Amino acid sequence: MKRHDKNGDGKLDEAEALNAFGWTFNRSDKPGKGDPRGIAAARAKWIFPKLDKNNDGFLSASEAHRFGSELGRIDSKDPDADAGAIAKSRADAYIESLDKNGDGTLSAEEVRYTLLRRSYRGMDVRDKATGKGDGQVTAQEISRYLERREPGRDGKISQAELENHYATRLPGRDGSISPEDLKGLYGGYRNGRGDGPRGTPSIDGDRVYTEGGTGDITCLEAATGKVIWQVTLADLGGRVPGWGFSESPLVEGDLVIITPGGSKGTLAALDKNTGKLVWQSDEEKQPAHYSSPVAADIGGIRQIVQLARQSCFAVTADKGRLLWKYSGANNGTANVTTPIVHNDHVFVSSSYGTGGGLARISAADGKQKAEQVYFEKRMANHHGGIVKVGDCMYGFGSGGLICMEFMTGKIAWSDRSVSKGSLVVADGMLYLLGERQQVALAEATHLGYKEHGRFSIPNRGFPSWAHPVVTGGRFYIRDQQTLTAYDVRAK
Repeated sequence: MKRHDKNGDGKLDEAEALNAFGWTFNRSDKPGKGDPRGIAAARAKWIFPKLDKNNDGFLSASEAHRFGSELGRIDSKDPDADAGAIAKSRADAYIESLDKNGDGTLSAEEVRYTLLRRSYRGMDVRDKATGKGDGQVTAQEISRYLERREPGRDGKISQAELENHYATRLPGRDGSISPEDLKGLYGGYRNGRGDGPRGTPSIDGDRVYTEGGTGDITCLEAATGKVIWQVTLADLGGRVPGWGFSESPLVEGDLVIITPGGSKGTLAALDKNTGKLVWQSDEEKQPAHYSSPVAADIGGIRQIVQLARQSCFAVTADKGRLLWKYSGANNGTANVTTPIVHNDHVFVSSSYGTGGGLARISAADGKQKAEQVYFEKRMANHHGGIVKVGDCMYGFGSGGLICMEFMTGKIAWSDRSVSKGSLVVADGMLYLLGERQQVALAEATHLGYKEHGRFSIPNRGFPSWAHPVVTGGRFYIRDQQTLTAYDVRAK
Protein backbone atom coordinates (compact mmCIF):
# COMPACT_ATOMS: atom_id res chain seq x y z
CA MET A 1 0.00 0.00 0.00
CA LYS A 2 2.75 2.51 0.97
CA ARG A 3 4.65 1.91 -2.28
CA HIS A 4 1.66 2.86 -4.46
CA ASP A 5 -0.04 5.45 -2.21
CA LYS A 6 1.66 8.49 -3.71
CA ASN A 7 -0.40 11.11 -1.84
CA GLY A 8 -0.15 9.31 1.52
CA ASP A 9 -3.87 9.29 2.31
CA GLY A 10 -3.93 5.62 3.38
CA LYS A 11 -5.76 4.32 0.31
CA LEU A 12 -5.27 4.10 -3.44
CA ASP A 13 -7.31 6.43 -5.61
CA GLU A 14 -8.18 5.26 -9.11
CA ALA A 15 -5.15 6.85 -10.78
CA GLU A 16 -2.80 5.21 -8.26
CA ALA A 17 -4.57 1.85 -8.56
CA LEU A 18 -4.49 1.93 -12.38
CA ASN A 19 -0.76 2.66 -12.39
CA ALA A 20 -0.10 -0.13 -9.90
CA PHE A 21 -2.38 -2.92 -11.12
CA GLY A 22 -4.08 -1.87 -14.36
CA TRP A 23 -7.79 -2.47 -14.88
CA THR A 24 -7.74 -5.67 -12.78
CA PHE A 25 -7.78 -3.63 -9.56
CA ASN A 26 -11.56 -3.28 -10.07
CA ARG A 27 -12.01 -6.90 -9.04
CA SER A 28 -11.25 -5.93 -5.46
CA ASP A 29 -13.09 -2.59 -5.36
CA LYS A 30 -16.12 -3.45 -3.22
CA PRO A 31 -19.48 -1.85 -4.16
CA GLY A 32 -20.59 0.88 -1.77
CA LYS A 33 -23.96 2.28 -0.80
CA GLY A 34 -25.67 5.01 -2.78
CA ASP A 35 -26.99 5.59 -6.27
CA PRO A 36 -24.80 3.59 -8.72
CA ARG A 37 -25.34 6.13 -11.49
CA GLY A 38 -24.33 9.02 -9.21
CA ILE A 39 -21.23 7.13 -8.03
CA ALA A 40 -20.30 6.37 -11.64
CA ALA A 41 -20.74 10.00 -12.71
CA ALA A 42 -18.53 11.30 -9.88
CA ARG A 43 -15.91 8.65 -10.59
CA ALA A 44 -15.74 9.42 -14.33
CA LYS A 45 -15.63 13.18 -13.68
CA TRP A 46 -12.66 12.75 -11.33
CA ILE A 47 -10.49 10.34 -13.33
CA PHE A 48 -11.17 11.55 -16.88
CA PRO A 49 -9.13 14.81 -16.85
CA LYS A 50 -6.21 13.01 -15.19
CA LEU A 51 -5.97 10.66 -18.18
CA ASP A 52 -6.86 13.11 -20.97
CA LYS A 53 -3.34 14.48 -21.42
CA ASN A 54 -4.08 16.57 -24.54
CA ASN A 55 -7.40 17.91 -23.19
CA ASP A 56 -9.32 17.04 -26.36
CA GLY A 57 -12.29 15.56 -24.49
CA PHE A 58 -11.47 11.96 -25.45
CA LEU A 59 -9.18 9.22 -24.20
CA SER A 60 -7.10 7.71 -26.97
CA ALA A 61 -5.80 4.15 -26.84
CA SER A 62 -2.44 5.43 -25.59
CA GLU A 63 -4.02 7.62 -22.90
CA ALA A 64 -6.21 4.74 -21.70
CA HIS A 65 -3.63 1.99 -22.14
CA ARG A 66 -3.94 1.02 -18.47
CA PHE A 67 -7.51 -0.12 -19.21
CA GLY A 68 -6.05 -3.01 -21.23
CA SER A 69 -8.59 -5.12 -23.11
CA GLU A 70 -11.42 -3.35 -21.26
CA LEU A 71 -10.91 -0.42 -23.61
CA GLY A 72 -12.84 -2.22 -26.34
CA ARG A 73 -15.81 -2.76 -24.01
CA ILE A 74 -15.95 0.87 -22.89
CA ASP A 75 -15.83 2.23 -26.46
CA SER A 76 -19.53 2.01 -27.36
CA LYS A 77 -20.88 1.31 -30.82
CA ASP A 78 -22.59 4.14 -32.74
CA PRO A 79 -25.24 2.41 -34.91
CA ASP A 80 -25.76 5.53 -37.05
CA ALA A 81 -22.08 6.11 -37.83
CA ASP A 82 -20.35 5.29 -41.11
CA ALA A 83 -18.54 2.17 -39.93
CA GLY A 84 -16.30 2.05 -43.00
CA ALA A 85 -15.16 5.66 -42.68
CA ILE A 86 -14.47 5.27 -38.96
CA ALA A 87 -12.47 2.09 -39.53
CA LYS A 88 -10.39 3.73 -42.29
CA SER A 89 -9.68 6.77 -40.11
CA ARG A 90 -8.52 4.56 -37.24
CA ALA A 91 -6.36 2.45 -39.54
CA ASP A 92 -4.66 5.52 -41.01
CA ALA A 93 -3.99 6.84 -37.51
CA TYR A 94 -2.40 3.53 -36.46
CA ILE A 95 -0.09 3.55 -39.47
CA GLU A 96 0.90 7.18 -38.88
CA SER A 97 1.71 6.71 -35.21
CA LEU A 98 3.28 3.23 -35.20
CA ASP A 99 5.05 2.84 -38.57
CA LYS A 100 8.58 3.47 -37.34
CA ASN A 101 10.43 2.46 -40.54
CA GLY A 102 8.07 4.30 -42.88
CA ASP A 103 7.24 1.35 -45.14
CA GLY A 104 3.49 1.91 -44.90
CA THR A 105 2.82 -1.31 -42.97
CA LEU A 106 3.05 -2.48 -39.37
CA SER A 107 5.16 -5.41 -38.24
CA ALA A 108 4.59 -7.47 -35.11
CA GLU A 109 7.54 -5.70 -33.50
CA GLU A 110 6.07 -2.25 -34.21
CA VAL A 111 2.80 -3.11 -32.43
CA ARG A 112 4.43 -5.20 -29.69
CA TYR A 113 3.88 -2.74 -26.85
CA THR A 114 0.50 -1.40 -28.01
CA LEU A 115 -3.11 -2.51 -27.66
CA LEU A 116 -3.03 -3.43 -31.35
CA ARG A 117 -0.95 -6.50 -30.56
CA ARG A 118 -4.08 -8.31 -29.28
CA SER A 119 -5.70 -8.11 -32.73
CA TYR A 120 -2.61 -8.28 -34.90
CA ARG A 121 -2.86 -11.91 -36.01
CA GLY A 122 -6.53 -11.46 -36.89
CA MET A 123 -5.70 -8.46 -39.06
CA ASP A 124 -2.89 -10.16 -40.98
CA VAL A 125 -4.75 -11.72 -43.93
CA ARG A 126 -3.72 -15.34 -44.46
CA ASP A 127 -2.63 -16.85 -47.76
CA LYS A 128 -5.15 -19.47 -48.92
CA ALA A 129 -2.42 -21.90 -49.91
CA THR A 130 -0.26 -21.73 -46.79
CA GLY A 131 -2.82 -20.56 -44.24
CA LYS A 132 -0.32 -18.02 -42.93
CA GLY A 133 -0.07 -14.24 -42.96
CA ASP A 134 2.94 -12.34 -44.27
CA GLY A 135 3.84 -10.77 -40.92
CA GLN A 136 2.92 -7.24 -42.08
CA VAL A 137 -0.46 -5.50 -41.83
CA THR A 138 -1.52 -2.71 -44.16
CA ALA A 139 -3.97 0.10 -43.52
CA GLN A 140 -6.46 -1.80 -45.66
CA GLU A 141 -6.13 -4.95 -43.55
CA ILE A 142 -6.52 -2.96 -40.33
CA SER A 143 -9.54 -1.11 -41.72
CA ARG A 144 -11.22 -4.32 -42.90
CA TYR A 145 -10.71 -5.94 -39.49
CA LEU A 146 -12.03 -2.95 -37.52
CA GLU A 147 -15.10 -2.59 -39.74
CA ARG A 148 -15.92 -6.26 -39.22
CA ARG A 149 -15.03 -6.70 -35.54
CA GLU A 150 -15.56 -3.20 -34.09
CA PRO A 151 -18.15 -1.54 -36.37
CA GLY A 152 -19.08 1.99 -35.36
CA ARG A 153 -16.41 2.18 -32.65
CA ASP A 154 -14.05 5.13 -33.01
CA GLY A 155 -11.29 3.78 -30.76
CA LYS A 156 -11.67 6.67 -28.33
CA ILE A 157 -13.49 7.00 -25.01
CA SER A 158 -15.68 9.90 -24.03
CA GLN A 159 -16.47 10.80 -20.44
CA ALA A 160 -20.08 9.71 -21.02
CA GLU A 161 -18.93 6.29 -22.28
CA LEU A 162 -16.69 5.85 -19.26
CA GLU A 163 -19.49 6.85 -16.89
CA ASN A 164 -21.91 4.42 -18.52
CA HIS A 165 -19.38 1.60 -18.29
CA TYR A 166 -18.82 2.25 -14.59
CA ALA A 167 -22.58 2.33 -13.95
CA THR A 168 -23.42 -0.86 -15.85
CA ARG A 169 -20.34 -3.05 -15.40
CA LEU A 170 -19.03 -1.80 -12.03
CA PRO A 171 -22.15 -0.50 -10.23
CA GLY A 172 -21.54 1.12 -6.85
CA ARG A 173 -17.73 0.98 -7.08
CA ASP A 174 -15.98 4.32 -6.59
CA GLY A 175 -12.53 3.29 -7.86
CA SER A 176 -10.78 3.69 -4.51
CA ILE A 177 -8.90 0.78 -2.87
CA SER A 178 -8.58 0.43 0.89
CA PRO A 179 -5.93 -1.70 2.63
CA GLU A 180 -8.62 -4.34 3.18
CA ASP A 181 -9.51 -4.31 -0.51
CA LEU A 182 -5.82 -4.68 -1.34
CA LYS A 183 -5.64 -7.86 0.73
CA GLY A 184 -8.48 -9.23 -1.37
CA LEU A 185 -6.58 -8.38 -4.55
CA TYR A 186 -3.81 -10.77 -3.58
CA GLY A 187 -5.80 -13.43 -1.73
CA GLY A 188 -8.70 -15.71 -2.58
CA TYR A 189 -9.78 -17.28 -5.83
CA ARG A 190 -9.73 -15.21 -9.03
CA ASN A 191 -11.56 -16.03 -12.26
CA GLY A 192 -12.69 -14.15 -15.34
CA ARG A 193 -16.34 -15.07 -14.64
CA GLY A 194 -16.31 -13.81 -11.06
CA ASP A 195 -14.10 -14.17 -8.01
CA GLY A 196 -14.59 -16.04 -4.76
CA PRO A 197 -15.93 -19.47 -3.73
CA ARG A 198 -17.99 -21.56 -6.15
CA GLY A 199 -19.68 -24.07 -3.83
CA THR A 200 -22.42 -23.61 -1.25
CA PRO A 201 -21.42 -24.07 2.43
CA SER A 202 -22.82 -27.13 4.23
CA ILE A 203 -24.37 -26.79 7.69
CA ASP A 204 -24.34 -29.60 10.26
CA GLY A 205 -25.68 -28.66 13.68
CA ASP A 206 -23.66 -25.75 15.03
CA ARG A 207 -20.91 -26.06 12.42
CA VAL A 208 -20.42 -24.83 8.86
CA TYR A 209 -18.20 -26.55 6.30
CA THR A 210 -16.92 -24.54 3.34
CA GLU A 211 -14.74 -25.15 0.28
CA GLY A 212 -12.94 -22.30 -1.45
CA GLY A 213 -12.12 -22.08 -5.15
CA THR A 214 -8.47 -22.96 -4.52
CA GLY A 215 -9.36 -25.96 -2.33
CA ASP A 216 -9.32 -24.68 1.25
CA ILE A 217 -11.68 -26.83 3.36
CA THR A 218 -12.74 -25.02 6.54
CA CYS A 219 -14.88 -25.99 9.52
CA LEU A 220 -16.27 -23.00 11.43
CA GLU A 221 -18.54 -22.29 14.38
CA ALA A 222 -21.86 -21.25 12.87
CA ALA A 223 -22.57 -18.67 15.58
CA THR A 224 -19.21 -16.89 15.61
CA GLY A 225 -17.33 -17.80 12.42
CA LYS A 226 -14.43 -19.07 14.49
CA VAL A 227 -12.23 -21.53 12.56
CA ILE A 228 -12.20 -25.00 14.18
CA TRP A 229 -9.98 -26.71 11.62
CA GLN A 230 -8.77 -26.21 8.06
CA VAL A 231 -7.14 -28.42 5.44
CA THR A 232 -6.29 -27.93 1.77
CA LEU A 233 -7.10 -30.25 -1.12
CA ALA A 234 -3.55 -29.77 -2.42
CA ASP A 235 -2.28 -31.80 0.56
CA LEU A 236 -4.56 -34.62 -0.62
CA GLY A 237 -3.13 -34.59 -4.13
CA GLY A 238 -5.70 -32.20 -5.58
CA ARG A 239 -5.06 -29.76 -8.42
CA VAL A 240 -7.35 -26.77 -8.96
CA PRO A 241 -9.58 -27.41 -12.01
CA GLY A 242 -9.90 -24.69 -14.66
CA TRP A 243 -12.88 -22.91 -13.08
CA GLY A 244 -11.92 -23.61 -9.48
CA PHE A 245 -13.07 -26.20 -6.95
CA SER A 246 -16.86 -25.88 -6.98
CA GLU A 247 -18.43 -28.60 -4.85
CA SER A 248 -20.35 -28.36 -1.61
CA PRO A 249 -18.77 -30.57 1.09
CA LEU A 250 -20.99 -33.54 1.95
CA VAL A 251 -21.56 -34.31 5.64
CA GLU A 252 -22.17 -38.06 5.96
CA GLY A 253 -22.45 -39.26 9.56
CA ASP A 254 -19.16 -38.37 11.24
CA LEU A 255 -17.44 -37.72 7.93
CA VAL A 256 -17.04 -34.80 5.55
CA ILE A 257 -16.73 -36.02 1.96
CA ILE A 258 -14.70 -33.88 -0.47
CA THR A 259 -13.23 -34.26 -3.97
CA PRO A 260 -9.53 -33.37 -4.28
CA GLY A 261 -9.07 -35.52 -7.40
CA GLY A 262 -5.65 -36.67 -8.51
CA SER A 263 -3.06 -39.34 -7.84
CA LYS A 264 -3.94 -39.98 -4.19
CA GLY A 265 -7.63 -40.61 -4.91
CA THR A 266 -10.54 -38.66 -6.36
CA LEU A 267 -12.67 -38.70 -3.19
CA ALA A 268 -11.60 -38.25 0.42
CA ALA A 269 -13.33 -38.48 3.79
CA LEU A 270 -12.33 -36.32 6.75
CA ASP A 271 -13.34 -36.62 10.39
CA LYS A 272 -15.89 -33.82 10.66
CA ASN A 273 -14.73 -32.90 14.18
CA THR A 274 -10.98 -32.79 13.61
CA GLY A 275 -10.39 -32.60 9.83
CA LYS A 276 -8.13 -35.68 9.94
CA LEU A 277 -8.11 -37.96 6.89
CA VAL A 278 -10.17 -41.15 7.38
CA TRP A 279 -9.95 -42.62 3.86
CA GLN A 280 -9.15 -41.71 0.26
CA SER A 281 -10.40 -43.55 -2.83
CA ASP A 282 -7.05 -44.80 -4.09
CA GLU A 283 -8.76 -47.14 -6.61
CA GLU A 284 -10.22 -44.13 -8.44
CA LYS A 285 -7.78 -41.32 -9.26
CA GLN A 286 -9.42 -39.18 -11.95
CA PRO A 287 -9.21 -35.36 -11.69
CA ALA A 288 -11.95 -33.41 -9.93
CA HIS A 289 -14.46 -31.41 -11.93
CA TYR A 290 -17.34 -29.28 -10.61
CA SER A 291 -20.08 -31.56 -9.26
CA SER A 292 -20.98 -32.20 -5.62
CA PRO A 293 -21.02 -35.73 -4.14
CA VAL A 294 -24.23 -37.34 -2.88
CA ALA A 295 -24.82 -40.21 -0.44
CA ALA A 296 -27.30 -42.98 -1.25
CA ASP A 297 -28.24 -46.57 -0.50
CA ILE A 298 -27.97 -48.62 -3.70
CA GLY A 299 -28.37 -52.38 -3.62
CA GLY A 300 -28.26 -52.28 0.17
CA ILE A 301 -24.85 -50.54 0.25
CA ARG A 302 -24.34 -47.03 1.62
CA GLN A 303 -22.23 -45.24 -0.97
CA ILE A 304 -20.93 -41.90 -2.19
CA VAL A 305 -21.76 -41.02 -5.80
CA GLN A 306 -19.73 -38.37 -7.61
CA LEU A 307 -19.28 -37.05 -11.16
CA ALA A 308 -15.65 -36.33 -12.01
CA ARG A 309 -13.71 -35.79 -15.23
CA GLN A 310 -13.94 -39.23 -16.87
CA SER A 311 -16.97 -40.82 -15.25
CA CYS A 312 -19.68 -40.88 -12.65
CA PHE A 313 -18.68 -43.44 -10.02
CA ALA A 314 -19.44 -44.64 -6.49
CA VAL A 315 -17.37 -45.75 -3.51
CA THR A 316 -18.39 -47.27 -0.18
CA ALA A 317 -19.16 -44.63 2.41
CA ASP A 318 -17.21 -46.33 5.18
CA LYS A 319 -13.89 -47.09 3.42
CA GLY A 320 -13.95 -45.49 -0.03
CA ARG A 321 -13.74 -48.75 -2.00
CA LEU A 322 -14.78 -48.51 -5.67
CA LEU A 323 -18.21 -49.99 -6.48
CA TRP A 324 -19.12 -49.02 -10.07
CA LYS A 325 -18.50 -46.49 -12.87
CA TYR A 326 -20.61 -44.98 -15.66
CA SER A 327 -18.99 -42.77 -18.32
CA GLY A 328 -21.82 -42.34 -20.83
CA ALA A 329 -22.62 -38.72 -19.95
CA ASN A 330 -19.15 -37.24 -19.39
CA ASN A 331 -17.34 -34.70 -21.54
CA GLY A 332 -13.73 -33.55 -21.43
CA THR A 333 -14.42 -29.88 -20.69
CA ALA A 334 -16.68 -29.45 -17.65
CA ASN A 335 -18.86 -31.97 -15.80
CA VAL A 336 -20.92 -29.96 -13.35
CA THR A 337 -24.39 -31.31 -12.61
CA THR A 338 -24.84 -33.29 -9.40
CA PRO A 339 -26.07 -36.86 -10.13
CA ILE A 340 -29.66 -37.79 -9.24
CA VAL A 341 -30.08 -41.15 -7.47
CA HIS A 342 -33.41 -42.98 -7.15
CA ASN A 343 -34.28 -46.67 -6.68
CA ASP A 344 -30.92 -48.10 -7.77
CA HIS A 345 -30.82 -45.76 -10.76
CA VAL A 346 -28.48 -42.80 -11.32
CA PHE A 347 -29.07 -39.99 -13.82
CA VAL A 348 -26.03 -38.06 -15.04
CA SER A 349 -25.90 -35.10 -17.43
CA SER A 350 -23.38 -32.72 -18.97
CA SER A 351 -23.25 -30.17 -21.77
CA TYR A 352 -20.73 -29.45 -24.56
CA GLY A 353 -22.62 -31.60 -27.07
CA THR A 354 -23.17 -34.51 -24.68
CA GLY A 355 -26.54 -35.03 -22.92
CA GLY A 356 -27.99 -37.07 -20.10
CA GLY A 357 -28.09 -40.80 -19.41
CA LEU A 358 -29.78 -43.04 -16.86
CA ALA A 359 -27.75 -45.95 -15.48
CA ARG A 360 -29.18 -48.91 -13.58
CA ILE A 361 -26.92 -50.20 -10.81
CA SER A 362 -27.15 -53.96 -10.43
CA ALA A 363 -25.25 -56.63 -8.51
CA ALA A 364 -23.60 -59.75 -9.94
CA ASP A 365 -21.02 -62.07 -8.36
CA GLY A 366 -20.90 -59.83 -5.30
CA LYS A 367 -20.00 -56.75 -7.34
CA GLN A 368 -22.02 -53.79 -8.57
CA LYS A 369 -22.05 -52.57 -12.14
CA ALA A 370 -23.72 -49.76 -14.10
CA GLU A 371 -25.76 -50.42 -17.25
CA GLN A 372 -27.24 -47.63 -19.36
CA VAL A 373 -31.05 -47.60 -19.57
CA TYR A 374 -31.42 -44.68 -21.99
CA PHE A 375 -29.60 -41.59 -23.23
CA GLU A 376 -31.20 -38.26 -24.20
CA LYS A 377 -28.99 -35.66 -25.92
CA ARG A 378 -31.49 -32.83 -25.34
CA MET A 379 -31.09 -33.00 -21.56
CA ALA A 380 -27.57 -31.55 -21.78
CA ASN A 381 -27.34 -29.62 -18.53
CA HIS A 382 -24.44 -27.16 -18.42
CA HIS A 383 -24.16 -25.99 -14.80
CA GLY A 384 -27.64 -25.08 -13.57
CA GLY A 385 -28.54 -28.40 -11.99
CA ILE A 386 -31.50 -30.76 -12.37
CA VAL A 387 -34.24 -31.40 -9.78
CA LYS A 388 -36.48 -34.47 -9.49
CA VAL A 389 -40.10 -33.97 -8.45
CA GLY A 390 -42.26 -37.09 -8.39
CA ASP A 391 -41.68 -39.12 -11.54
CA CYS A 392 -40.15 -36.24 -13.52
CA MET A 393 -36.93 -34.25 -13.71
CA TYR A 394 -36.66 -30.54 -14.52
CA GLY A 395 -33.52 -28.90 -15.84
CA PHE A 396 -32.13 -26.65 -18.54
CA GLY A 397 -30.91 -28.49 -21.62
CA SER A 398 -30.86 -27.88 -25.36
CA GLY A 399 -33.48 -25.24 -26.16
CA GLY A 400 -34.42 -24.22 -22.64
CA LEU A 401 -36.24 -25.81 -19.69
CA ILE A 402 -37.10 -29.51 -20.05
CA CYS A 403 -39.48 -31.76 -18.14
CA MET A 404 -38.46 -35.41 -18.57
CA GLU A 405 -39.65 -38.68 -17.06
CA PHE A 406 -36.89 -40.05 -14.85
CA MET A 407 -37.30 -43.78 -15.59
CA THR A 408 -38.09 -43.62 -19.32
CA GLY A 409 -36.33 -40.50 -20.66
CA LYS A 410 -39.56 -39.40 -22.34
CA ILE A 411 -39.70 -35.62 -22.63
CA ALA A 412 -43.07 -34.36 -21.39
CA TRP A 413 -42.44 -30.78 -22.54
CA SER A 414 -39.79 -28.17 -23.18
CA ASP A 415 -40.00 -24.39 -23.12
CA ARG A 416 -37.55 -21.58 -23.75
CA SER A 417 -38.51 -20.14 -20.34
CA VAL A 418 -35.56 -17.98 -19.16
CA SER A 419 -33.29 -19.53 -21.83
CA LYS A 420 -30.45 -21.24 -19.89
CA GLY A 421 -29.86 -21.06 -16.17
CA SER A 422 -30.23 -22.67 -12.77
CA LEU A 423 -33.24 -23.66 -10.70
CA VAL A 424 -34.53 -24.81 -7.34
CA VAL A 425 -37.86 -26.35 -6.33
CA ALA A 426 -39.97 -25.33 -3.31
CA ASP A 427 -43.63 -26.02 -2.50
CA GLY A 428 -44.25 -27.51 -5.92
CA MET A 429 -42.89 -24.48 -7.76
CA LEU A 430 -39.76 -24.02 -9.86
CA TYR A 431 -37.73 -20.89 -9.10
CA LEU A 432 -35.78 -20.21 -12.30
CA LEU A 433 -32.74 -17.95 -12.69
CA GLY A 434 -31.59 -17.36 -16.26
CA GLU A 435 -27.98 -16.49 -16.97
CA ARG A 436 -29.21 -13.34 -18.73
CA GLN A 437 -30.71 -12.02 -15.49
CA GLN A 438 -34.31 -13.22 -16.05
CA VAL A 439 -36.14 -14.72 -13.04
CA ALA A 440 -39.34 -16.74 -13.39
CA LEU A 441 -41.70 -18.84 -11.28
CA ALA A 442 -43.28 -21.93 -12.88
CA GLU A 443 -45.23 -24.98 -11.76
CA ALA A 444 -43.40 -28.27 -11.32
CA THR A 445 -45.88 -30.27 -13.39
CA HIS A 446 -45.61 -32.69 -16.31
CA LEU A 447 -48.73 -31.16 -17.88
CA GLY A 448 -46.85 -28.28 -19.51
CA TYR A 449 -44.90 -25.11 -18.81
CA LYS A 450 -47.07 -22.90 -16.62
CA GLU A 451 -45.33 -19.67 -15.68
CA HIS A 452 -46.73 -17.56 -12.83
CA GLY A 453 -44.60 -14.46 -13.35
CA ARG A 454 -41.10 -13.12 -13.99
CA PHE A 455 -38.85 -10.14 -13.37
CA SER A 456 -35.33 -9.01 -14.20
CA ILE A 457 -32.35 -8.48 -11.92
CA PRO A 458 -29.55 -5.96 -12.63
CA ASN A 459 -26.81 -7.00 -15.03
CA ARG A 460 -23.57 -7.17 -13.02
CA GLY A 461 -21.42 -7.51 -16.12
CA PHE A 462 -21.29 -11.32 -16.21
CA PRO A 463 -23.78 -14.17 -16.77
CA SER A 464 -25.77 -15.02 -13.63
CA TRP A 465 -24.54 -18.54 -12.84
CA ALA A 466 -24.99 -18.97 -9.09
CA HIS A 467 -27.83 -21.25 -7.96
CA PRO A 468 -30.80 -19.61 -6.20
CA VAL A 469 -31.97 -20.71 -2.74
CA VAL A 470 -35.41 -20.78 -1.13
CA THR A 471 -35.64 -21.14 2.64
CA GLY A 472 -37.71 -19.71 5.48
CA GLY A 473 -40.06 -17.88 3.13
CA ARG A 474 -37.18 -16.08 1.41
CA PHE A 475 -35.87 -16.40 -2.14
CA TYR A 476 -32.13 -15.63 -2.29
CA ILE A 477 -30.19 -14.71 -5.43
CA ARG A 478 -26.42 -14.30 -5.35
CA ASP A 479 -24.90 -12.50 -8.34
CA GLN A 480 -21.22 -11.48 -8.25
CA GLN A 481 -20.81 -9.21 -5.19
CA THR A 482 -24.51 -8.93 -4.34
CA LEU A 483 -26.99 -11.05 -2.40
CA THR A 484 -30.67 -10.17 -2.71
CA ALA A 485 -33.54 -11.64 -0.67
CA TYR A 486 -37.19 -11.66 -1.77
CA ASP A 487 -40.21 -12.39 0.41
CA VAL A 488 -42.04 -15.36 -1.16
CA ARG A 489 -44.30 -16.31 1.77
CA ALA A 490 -47.91 -17.08 0.91
CA LYS A 491 -50.21 -14.13 1.49
